[in-house]
Amino acid sequence: MTSENDRAVFLAAHNVSRETLNRLDRVIDTLDSWRKKSNLIGPREWPNIWQRHVWDSLQLLDHIPETARVVDLGSGAGFPGLIIAAARPEGHVTMMESVGKKTAFLNAAIDAAGLSADVYQGRVELAPASRADFVTARAFAPLPKLLDYASPWMKNGATGLFLKGERWEEELTEARQRWRFAHEAIPSRSGGSGVVLIVRELQGGEA
Repeated sequence: MTSENDRAVFLAAHNVSRETLNRLDRVIDTLDSWRKKSNLIGPREWPNIWQRHVWDSLQLLDHIPETARVVDLGSGAGFPGLIIAAARPEGHVTMMESVGKKTAFLNAAIDAAGLSADVYQGRVELAPASRADFVTARAFAPLPKLLDYASPWMKNGATGLFLKGERWEEELTEARQRWRFAHEAIPSRSGGSGVVLIVRELQGGEA
């Protein structure tokens, strides 16, 4: 299946406004032009970019209000950060990425799609803890380490929205050895045994 066919299948299955689709198209077009030179996404992943990656990211919108401020950790190719920004134009997304080529791509996609977003280039643990309602991450780090990274925002009231794979229960058990928190695990709509892991009321974390 080509990415164009993948897009058609995606649109037939999911209700996306014309304005949001326009922004998503610009993001994906920018990714297409950057993906090879910046090692953003593998060739085997590209044919399923809409159904696998865009839809996986869009399911977070069920939990993110229109005007929310979001911090996305380890943004890489822009999933979910760019996708959230494309679908929540009245909010704001700050993306964290340490690799220069990837931050250049993220800024190019923001400009191309006219997104309300910005990029912090550097290590997440050195980033200033700006105000945020939500912290998101996808395929960035195991949950115990992810909570280390997210704690500056979450201890100030932000909710964690993490797209986790089949090891999520094991990661949850490991995280509870150092952290106290409330959580909810919602089965992923994009298939497989992954979940949207919602984490609130984060406390602890001391070594």
